[in-house]
Amino acid sequence: MMLTDDVKTRAISMGVDLVGIASVDRFEHAPKEKKPQYYMPDAKCVVVLATRILEGLCDVHGSYEEDGKTIGPYMWYGYPMLNWANSWVAIQVGKLLEDNGYKALPFPPTGYNYRAPDQGSDFSHRHAAVAAGLGEFGLNGLLITPQFGARQRVLSIITDAPLDPDPMYGGPKLCRREECKDLCIKICPMNAFEDKLVSVRIGDGVFEYTVLNRVTCAWHGIVGKYLRGTEELPRYPTQEQIEELLSKAGGRSRLVEKMNPSDRALHQFTFGPTCGACLTKCSAPWK
Repeated sequence: MMLTDDVKTRAISMGVDLVGIASVDRFEHAPKEKKPQYYMPDAKCVVVLATRILEGLCDVHGSYEEDGKTIGPYMWYGYPMLNWANSWVAIQVGKLLEDNGYKALPFPPTGYNYRAPDQGSDFSHRHAAVAAGLGEFGLNGLLITPQFGARQRVLSIITDAPLDPDPMYGGPKLCRREECKDLCIKICPMNAFEDKLVSVRIGDGVFEYTVLNRVTCAWHGIVGKYLRGTEELPRYPTQEQIEELLSKAGGRSRLVEKMNPSDRALHQFTFGPTCGACLTKCSAPWK
């Protein structure tokens, strides 16, 4: 109990807004490669950190063509900077765990992909956050918390420390489709959400969310509503066009070189997003 409290205190003192702990048995139904034990066979818990995204960033989020709107602040302070901040806290929490005789394995934020580059991250922070009791899934597949809705960045630390797990979220429904009319799906400028649901079991709960076509979504790294685009690339490509262009260019990184310089600058030093509409326009948390 004392180490559990120390872990949460250290994380909160360094600026994290939410901390949850999940026992590894809640990942029993996950694919083998997504279980904590896949990377740490003697893992006992997953510590999940969450830092909120400022509402002001979401308010100004929009196309450069709209008066008073820009995606720049969100792309910097709402994504890579929060990922770096969470990563620094994870190192300090990891030190605390290892100073107490246990192992700590933080995973990079989504966007830094090594083993599974087509799956968002090697270890799913969103699923871990639900397992740790921070909230539930929205229709868009994002973590929805009662405090910040879809507006937070999360990061996970696998450990063999016998920490006390938090209960899974059991409060009022956080994703209210009947009230928002599936806004997150309709607002996607690339129509990247497919017309089908995926069902996952975490602990004793079953959750559903819409399947996201990651290739179509990632196309915003090149062209789309929030970027200036180029004449060489279609604004709303078909799947066949995407595959053909990626093949000819030698990969997405080569295509990034064709971006407008003003947009490409936001990708310097670190991975940068290029949309975020399904996050910034989400109605949760309900007032």
